[in-house]
Amino acid sequence: MPSTVLVVGPRELPASGTVEVWADAGSGGSGQRINVPVTDLQVAEMDNGAGTYAIYLLHSRH
Repeated sequence: MPSTVLVVGPRELPASGTVEVWADAGSGGSGQRINVPVTDLQVAEMDNGAGTYAIYLLHSRH
């Protein structure tokens, strides 16, 4: 079943390939950096459009 999680990554994404993003582990966890296909990312509504980093929705294919 597909799922969606919030991640933080660079505002400027490559045209194709993968990009490293950071996902929060929640509940005091340290989170983790993961490489994901840029095609699985969508800018989240809560992102303000400013800065070096953006908030994305990561759409899982699993």
